[in-house]
Amino acid sequence: MQLLDGYLKAVAKGLPTAQREDIIRELSEDIRAEMNEKQAELGRPLSDTEQREILKRHGNPLLLAARYRQDDRTLTIGRELIGPALFPFYVKVLSFNLGLTFVIIGSIFTALVISGQRVGFGEIVSNALLQLFLQLSVVTLIFSLIQRHMIKAPDQWNLGAPRGLHLDLKIETGTPFGGKNNPCRVSRFESISFVIASAVALVWLKEVQLHPFLIFGPAAYFLKLAPIWSQAIPLIALLTCLEMGRALINFIRPDWTRFRSVAQVITGSASLAVVGLLINTGTWVTLADTADSGAYRRAAEIVNQTFRVGLMFSAAICVVQLVFRISRLLRAERKPASSSSIDVAG
Repeated sequence: MQLLDGYLKAVAKGLPTAQREDIIRELSEDIRAEMNEKQAELGRPLSDTEQREILKRHGNPLLLAARYRQDDRTLTIGRELIGPALFPFYVKVLSFNLGLTFVIIGSIFTALVISGQRVGFGEIVSNALLQLFLQLSVVTLIFSLIQRHMIKAPDQWNLGAPRGLHLDLKIETGTPFGGKNNPCRVSRFESISFVIASAVALVWLKEVQLHPFLIFGPAAYFLKLAPIWSQAIPLIALLTCLEMGRALINFIRPDWTRFRSVAQVITGSASLAVVGLLINTGTWVTLADTADSGAYRRAAEIVNQTFRVGLMFSAAICVVQLVFRISRLLRAERKPASSSSIDVAG
């Protein structure tokens, strides 16, 4: 019984390790007995719909698992933001995100120290606190929205093989950017991965301005970024933040595929404009104040030529992506769509 196996796996994810096997065994026997009894009454095997009806009576797997745990930890700030059913998953996701981010930040600062760059203790602390705030805010927001949905609609869940447990978030016709029902959905893994990568990229952009070594390596002794980057980097950071916002929305509403397409066309057009601004500048690096202009001017020219090729290549990629996204948006307008769901324990 594939649906039953999926249900038991979803319950098991929220159970304490020491008691998991015993609880799942007992629960499996009870549900199988109920299904066998219903099957004998009908005189035929149960359909998927009939199996789902029995599983629905046992309740949301996350809430069922929470009843077996001797753990009532919650996150409460004025009111309960994350209940005991979601709290273990919240801790796991937050721990993974923070661990990955701090490893990357640690690698950056280690490279700076090894290269002889001066790194103040205040810089390390401020960047660590910034990432802690970003990750804590983003992950808490996501789980608090899921918690809110579970409170309002505890029965809106589904087991869809092979992806496991979903929380159904139905979209009404006419929802902003929701369009007609769409069978496609944005991967939650894609969305949260993009948010994490973008947060790290924002830290890197800030550090590049303070420590040119991150982009020039040893050549940072005689090279520095041209003034145009003081305009371009804030624009790049703004576009990154906008895309992070889009990814967060798609994490909560993965069925808003049209929203993603429209947002990506807008940010893609803006990105192409920023690349065009950089290309028209013509100079992207200059000699550092401490460098001997006669000895290093040729090296600066070579780096600028390399930047030009890289920017032209980036512009070509932006154009291809923009054309692809526009065509995908136009194709989506011609296709029927259906509502989708959010994976929680899949």
